Amino acid sequence: MKRIILFASFIISGSAFANIDLELGDTVVALAASNAKVSMFSKDVSLPPGENQLVIKFDSAVNPESVNQGKGRITSAPYILSFQYNASDKLVLSAQKVTDENEAKRQAANPQFMLIANDKPVPFSIKKIDQQSFNIFSDFKSFLIAEDRNTSPAVTENSDGLARIKDEYLNLSDKQRLSFMKWLLNN
Repeated sequence: MKRIILFASFIISGSAFANIDLELGDTVVALAASNAKVSMFSKDVSLPPGENQLVIKFDSAVNPESVNQGKGRITSAPYILSFQYNASDKLVLSAQKVTDENEAKRQAANPQFMLIANDKPVPFSIKKIDQQSFNIFSDFKSFLIAEDRNTSPAVTENSDGLARIKDEYLNLSDKQRLSFMKWLLNN
């Protein structure tokens, strides 16, 4: 009898702490999440209940209605999306559907994201990440940590050091530059 009660309480408590499924729309890409692992190619994210943050961006083909889609892609700057959600219903994060190149460009410039559960909007806040703060090698999860601390990420601190190094390099003579490049290649 004790085993049955213990097993039943385990099942009940396990369902009380179930993760929330977040489905990403066709034109939304998740780059990082504060409480989950995210792949740029995944369309579902499993998040714990409570406060969550994601780094997201709008991403669409230049010619969305074309079968070929040979013109490339249009993307927005990344955004930090923050929301609080404790229910167990599936969440859907989407952006406005685009049908042509002009609409895709408008959405990339100013995306309109929607977070919905059971056909009802879920309140969220959104903040655009400054274009100067990131590059293709950026760790987007660090933006979430920096947002928690209300500071800017380490990428901006390194840019000052990089500028100083560039200035020092440009002040070298040709012979010094050659010596530096040899040293750089060997180390």
